[in-house]
Amino acid sequence: MEGKRKSSNKLRRIQSGNIHVFFRGNSRNTVFYDDIEREVFLKKLKSYSNKLESRILAFILMDNHVHIQLITNCLSELFSNFLRDYSKWYNSRKGLSDKLFKSPFSSACKYSDEWILNSNLYILNNPIKAGICKHPSEYEWSSYHFHHNKSNPLSSFIDVDTRFIDSIFKSKEELNEAILNFQPDIGELKQKGRDKWTKTPDSTINKYLSNKLNGRSLFALNKEETINMIISLRKETDASYSQIASILHESYEYVRRVLTAHFGVTN
Repeated sequence: MEGKRKSSNKLRRIQSGNIHVFFRGNSRNTVFYDDIEREVFLKKLKSYSNKLESRILAFILMDNHVHIQLITNCLSELFSNFLRDYSKWYNSRKGLSDKLFKSPFSSACKYSDEWILNSNLYILNNPIKAGICKHPSEYEWSSYHFHHNKSNPLSSFIDVDTRFIDSIFKSKEELNEAILNFQPDIGELKQKGRDKWTKTPDSTINKYLSNKLNGRSLFALNKEETINMIISLRKETDASYSQIASILHESYEYVRRVLTAHFGVTN
């Protein structure tokens, strides 16, 4: 009985506090294909946050995953309802019925100002770490643009409480320096040669795919068209096998087989 009680306590999610939430597309698939999907995501997050008296401190919308820092007293209620509502809208728009996000979402409560600060900087540094851009100002879909900025188009979609970050960094220049110099203590970033490895940004691949589809739905492609799209993405954008699998919602193994058959080489 004692062992079961400890296991149960370990699995209990903290519901209140300053919390970092993370979730990604099911099977690591790409979620956001256009700005409308990102805008609706932020609008629904704002609606549910306001309804449940929660405050967003930071966010980043990547193509296949999301980070959010917030203060709340009802974490599971907020995100279960919000993600269910967004997934319903998303699937209706695309004519899908699959699960959109991997569940359950991940969360970590931050208990000190230092932890909260590092969590915020980690979120804002995400597109730089991913090789998508060299400066946080270059990435549109993050809370970076709410800090020391009088004109911000994202403010019509979501509210961000900037007081904590702005109390530490008194100017945009100070915040920029902190984000650019941020070094997350994550083992995978310390792998040999990692800092020398570059890849095609997901946003570039996504834009190429959108142009190729020319208004068609990705999920309307037949088998032959999908194969041709896999080959085209590899040839024209130098996308990795995992990137192609993610953006097309295909398995890595299937993409590998298609490209090996076409090019006669492996990834």
